[in-house]
Amino acid sequence: MTVSIACVSGKGGVGKTTTCASLAAVFAERGRRVLAIDMDPQSNLTSGLGFNPYALAHTVADVIIDPSGSVDELLQNTRWQNLHLLPANPDLSAVEARLPSTLDRETRLRDAVQRDLGDYDFILYDTPPSFGFHTVSVLAATDFIVIPVQMSGYAIKGLKETLRTVHEARERLNPRLRVLGLLPTFVVARTRFSREMLEGLRAIPNVRVFETVVKTTVRLQESALAGEPITAYSSSSEAASAYRAAADEVMHAVIAEGEGG
Repeated sequence: MTVSIACVSGKGGVGKTTTCASLAAVFAERGRRVLAIDMDPQSNLTSGLGFNPYALAHTVADVIIDPSGSVDELLQNTRWQNLHLLPANPDLSAVEARLPSTLDRETRLRDAVQRDLGDYDFILYDTPPSFGFHTVSVLAATDFIVIPVQMSGYAIKGLKETLRTVHEARERLNPRLRVLGLLPTFVVARTRFSREMLEGLRAIPNVRVFETVVKTTVRLQESALAGEPITAYSSSSEAASAYRAAADEVMHAVIAEGEGG
């Protein structure tokens, strides 16, 4: 059975793409067959896994425009065993305008993925920092959501909007959609502000907050520039260890959600 997980946030700069790439890389290094799907026109997941988005002739946009075509032909092999990519480039931003005004617009991605990509153990989606067409298409396609939450004064406000959008998508498009949990990012453990933010997050009712926190470190910025997930760029770093621990918690949450029905 394929487990699909989307990294979603209405705010940019929260570590969303880093989280997506890192979780995908961890699952792959553990021998699972993994597909990362870039649904953000900024194409940061694509570049973060070693590809030049501007050099790609075929991307996830082809799936949206013509969902009857073969998705397999669009996949890219990354440099890491077991990890494949359905890439994006900036042309993805124009896709919505090219679609006919039909009821299946937001389910085209879901239909193509379910038809062609059932042999993966994990599918990880990266989404734009907004709740427009591209993110809604992912919410229609995925089983689970992980929400990175930056330690900033805008975090709680943005989180509420994310949870509201997920609830609406569950009601209208995808009744199986579940939030696995919140992943605290850009944590500076020595500051009172980060500690208070963490306490505030963990006080939110009915939402799981992962025990793992991703601390602020230049290593994550370096790995993105290098086009490598942190587990490859700096395998023994604290950041890599954090994402391996986060992957463990994500899997435990998937199992718990499955047992809960």
